[in-house]
Parts: sequence; structure tokens; C-alpha cells
Amino acid sequence: MGLRLFLSDLHIGDGTANDDFVYDRELIRLLNQMKDIDENYEIVFVGDVLEILEGDSVRKIGLVNFNKVCASLNEDAIGSIIEKHKILFEFLRSLVRTNKIYYIIGNHDYYLLFNQRLMNSLIDFMNSKNFIVTSYFYDEEDGILSQHGSQYDFIYSFSKDKENVLIPPLGDYITRYTMINFEPILHSVYLPVETVRDYDNIRPTMDVVDWLEYINMIYKIPVDLVGEWLRSFLKIFQTSEFNKWIRVKFPHTYPIGDFFFKNPIFFQIGRKITTLGDEIQKFRGVNYLKSKAEKILNAYHMPEWRLKEKDFLGYSDKMPDINYERLKIVVFGHNHLPGFYVIPTPKGPKYYINTGTWRPLVEKSRGKWGQRIFHKKVELNYAIISKDKNLLSAETHLVSRVILS
Repeated sequence: MGLRLFLSDLHIGDGTANDDFVYDRELIRLLNQMKDIDENYEIVFVGDVLEILEGDSVRKIGLVNFNKVCASLNEDAIGSIIEKHKILFEFLRSLVRTNKIYYIIGNHDYYLLFNQRLMNSLIDFMNSKNFIVTSYFYDEEDGILSQHGSQYDFIYSFSKDKENVLIPPLGDYITRYTMINFEPILHSVYLPVETVRDYDNIRPTMDVVDWLEYINMIYKIPVDLVGEWLRSFLKIFQTSEFNKWIRVKFPHTYPIGDFFFKNPIFFQIGRKITTLGDEIQKFRGVNYLKSKAEKILNAYHMPEWRLKEKDFLGYSDKMPDINYERLKIVVFGHNHLPGFYVIPTPKGPKYYINTGTWRPLVEKSRGKWGQRIFHKKVELNYAIISKDKNLLSAETHLVSRVILS
């Protein structure tokens, strides 16, 4: 190993409404810079490189179950993305002739795993044995493990029912449901295009209600956007997809959970509690992926924290045979929260890296007098792990950018 570049959550789409990736030339420039440092460097894409879930191909299929979406997609889902970002993909196809590219699957492109036509379309285009599609990256010698991280997200993880049938993530259905049933309402009220695009980039997600209230106030829209969103969201809880999911996730208490989820009053209370929880986690510097990384990196001393089959469910039938004693670094993406953390262990410090995203983030702020505003920024994140004379080093890079009017 010389140098490896880790980056994730590019969400490169097909040019339609939910494609925010406009950094083709910046990414090419970064990849060329890496070539100048180490001509044999490797790339590890840590999931959600392609935006298939929110692409036009999925939208046109309609609100059907997960298996039908997987079966209905064809090569156009890949071809339309490549065509829109032709310069970038031609560059990657040229680069992969000499440099390895590991493509880890995430929750916005996992349709590749369930549709061989999609997978073949991508692999055929790249046309190189150096292009490796996988659900994880593991290097035992250097002690590096990388997954996308959606496997540890309650809403975006797969599960199995009592009959051993794979149950898809509820987050997949929620994304498709709001994309088909609510987003057209946003487009119908003549908001600026950039404002409509902001809807899909609000973090934390539960702040979307506050954002809709803010947009209603700023643009004096004659439509109750919050009411429309809540009605759309609550309808999800009446669907068979939700009922399957809640019975698996809450096998003993689902009737109670079912009542709370479907009651508008409790939904509003739950939103406030969730938002408060997000704020507390921000204050404490805690998040679920960091907590998972801490367990993995301490699993040599705590065997019950070792990865299990359920941690790869839906993504792979095989688990890596991890040497937990040698493991030094865990790399995730998924939650769009870039970071570099020192993880204490009985054998000394180990490290967790999150590669963040190249997607815009819309976040809420409050002014000195309590006024509420939303602002958008772009964070272009990546990590470099390199080895020189048996010495391993890791570094993260973050470019924050705002557009000033």
C-alpha cells in the first residue's frame, strides 16, 4: 500500500431535481493531485457515489414495493448518470486502467446488488479488473475497515422476518413516497429552483418542518406546506410497507408503536423529542456511527462487540474475517458528518474517520434575538491514509464553501 483516498456520499445523479453534484471538475482535479503524490494510489468510494434512489428512473416506476423497483430498473438508470457527468466518468474509466477503485455500496445505490443489469452496466462501462464493487473494504495488514454505515442506521438497515424474508429499509420507502407525493407540491408553488432543491438537503431531517414554515413565511405561499408534508408523511404509516417494517423492528410492542406513529399529535411530540435528541447529541459530540466504530475498535477486548451477520444483511452474504487485534482505523460515510476521532482502547489509541459528503447541507441557525434562519453550505470532504516505510498515517480534508449573494 502507498496512498489510499477515501471519499463518500457524492450522490452523483442524472441531472434531474435531486442531482446536486456539480463538482465534476473539482473531483477530477483532486484525483489528479493524488496521482502527482503517488501514481499508483487507490480510491475507496465509501458508498452513495451514484444517486439511484432519488433518480428519475426510480421516480418513473412509481410507488411500488422494493422488489418491484429492483426488478423494474434497467441500464438507463446508470446510463443517464454517466451521460450527465460524462467528463467525470470518462476520466474514471481512464484512471481505473492503472489505479484500483473500490466501489462500496451504500443505501442510495444498493439497487446495484439486486439488479444484475444495473451492476453489469456499471462494470461494463468501467471495463477493468481494477474496478471492484463490494459491500466493504478491509485491509488486514494495515488494519483498515470501511463500510458505508447505513447498516447501522435504524431506518436504513435491512432486517428479516420470522420466515427469513428480507425486509427492505423503511427509509427507502419514505424517500420514494415523499419524492412522488410531496415534492410535486413544492414544484407547483413556483418557488425558486434552488429553494426546491434545498428541501432534500436539510439536516437534521426533522428540521424540514421548521424549514417549510420558514419558506411559507419568506415567500408568502398560499399553500400550507407543513400541513401537506405532515399529511403526506402520516399516510406512509398507513401503508403495508410500514406495517411489515414495524412488525419486524418491534415484534413485541408494535401495536403501541403503531398507535404512536399514526397519531398526528404524538407525531408532533415525537418530532420535538427527536430534534431535542439531535441537539443533545451535537452538544455531547456523540453519534451512532461513532459509537459503532468505538465498539468495533474495542472488539478485541469485548468479543460481544464483534461484527455479526446482521451487520452485512442485504449487502453481502459474506463477512470479512477481521483481525480485531490489528484493526486500527474504521471509516464510515452515510450520515454526512465528517470527522476524525481518537478512540481509546486498552491497546492504545485507534481511529474513526467519517468521510462526510459532497452534497450541500441546509442547516438551521438562530440569531442573537431568536430569529430563525436557514443557511446552505457545501462541504467537500475526503480522507487520505498512506504508508511510507511501514509507517501508517491518516489525515482528513474539509473544504467548506458558501455562496454569498
